Amino acid sequence: MSAAAGVALILASLVAWVVGLQFKSRRYFDRPALARNARFDPMVATLHWLLLAAGLVVLGRASAPAAGAAAAILLAGWAYRRFIRSVPFRRWLLRRDVAAARRANPGLPEREILFRLVMQRHPRWGEELIEQMVNDYPTVDRLARMLAKMERGFRGFR
Repeated sequence: MSAAAGVALILASLVAWVVGLQFKSRRYFDRPALARNARFDPMVATLHWLLLAAGLVVLGRASAPAAGAAAAILLAGWAYRRFIRSVPFRRWLLRRDVAAARRANPGLPEREILFRLVMQRHPRWGEELIEQMVNDYPTVDRLARMLAKMERGFRGFR
């Protein structure tokens, strides 16, 4: 097998990953019938990892430096994605946005600022949910932690 076949398998794994993410981001009833099956998400994830492993193996047999470079690029992408979805990064973003909103509207209460910021970022969640979140998590740090969890999509919320 050639290096091109390895790269094609890696790209196919990335396509499977993106398709899986796209279906996971939809609400249950907005998914196609095939994607409503409980085994669909694990099957797509398994397909993604199998294609990725096969692609790296095929690429490694054709060219070890190319396989190393591909693995390094994939690892850097994974680390970047993990970082931007982390609680500390979300906390930093929310603090930055709260400070800018305070400068723009100095008389606005903290809860109203938090409500507006979350509503701007996630209008699909609805006013009632966001209002309840701001009531339950009134500080920037606590709200940022919950936002990071919800944006990552823990089971039961997706």
